[in-house]
Amino acid sequence: MNKPLLWAFAVVCAGLILCFSLFKPDKSEQRATDSSAGLQGQSVGFQHYETNNNVHPAAAADTDNANLETVLTQLQLTTALAPEETAIMGPQLPDTRELDYEQIVTPNTTSPVEGKVAYLTFDDGPSQSTPRILQILNEYEVKATFFVIGKTSEESKRQLKNIVNQGHALGNHTFTHNYNQIYKSAEAFKADVDRLDRFLEETVGVKPEVLRYPGGSNNQLSWRAGGRNVMKTITREMSKLGISYFDWNVSSTDAAAPVQDKQSIIDSVISNSAGKSKIIVLMHDMDLKTTTVAALPAVITHLKNQGYRFDVLRKNSFTYQFLKP
Repeated sequence: MNKPLLWAFAVVCAGLILCFSLFKPDKSEQRATDSSAGLQGQSVGFQHYETNNNVHPAAAADTDNANLETVLTQLQLTTALAPEETAIMGPQLPDTRELDYEQIVTPNTTSPVEGKVAYLTFDDGPSQSTPRILQILNEYEVKATFFVIGKTSEESKRQLKNIVNQGHALGNHTFTHNYNQIYKSAEAFKADVDRLDRFLEETVGVKPEVLRYPGGSNNQLSWRAGGRNVMKTITREMSKLGISYFDWNVSSTDAAAPVQDKQSIIDSVISNSAGKSKIIVLMHDMDLKTTTVAALPAVITHLKNQGYRFDVLRKNSFTYQFLKP
């Protein structure tokens, strides 16, 4: 082969090598692009989960047909991750105990309106939720009424003292909260109420001024124990003794499910309080009611923005009764 042909062949080969080197994709850049796209996809997925309150993508396989709040409660009762463990494992299902409430509520800018009063009430405590409820009430400078039952553990006694020492009111919700026992007769009901009064006087030095019937004054579960007219008899006899009882005119609906959806609680209070100047709000202070605790800041903020001031229930406070004695 002559030299001109060799030089031509060499030039062609060099050109091919140059083109290949210029257009070959850089592997490190490709890895970075893929990584960025992956992270972006994870971020979008997590935002979608937070915004729509759906199951986190990482847990979807395990909670395909489960209620998110039920899963949350089970997780809270069975495990508590340390901060470093959470950092290693990445985003987990939300823990309402550590919720940054300031990020989910709008600061209040409305002064109380004359005549508008909100009475927040919490039934069935004290419980593991009590400290968080008290913390939130303190942060928002709100007082509430706790209709408690006869829980005698040392921790329960400590929480009862905390309720009183922080300026909240205790209400009587019966000692046993056992429908079959307390609703047998007016005498059986009064005996159970008196038992709780004695316990509270011995524990915190307070005898409640107010009473709430388990299930409300018109509940039908009482019929099984005392017949269809038992509530009429009980409310009449208790009223003769000068005992004031309080039902509610705003339900948070947190008793509609073992763990109600947080937004449903907020929406229920908003809709059920609309157009009312005085409201008694029913909520529950129980271990499982984590979403009640999570909803509380938004509930308080909404009511403040609507011009309500907050107060505790007293013997002569505004009352709402399903069944008139």
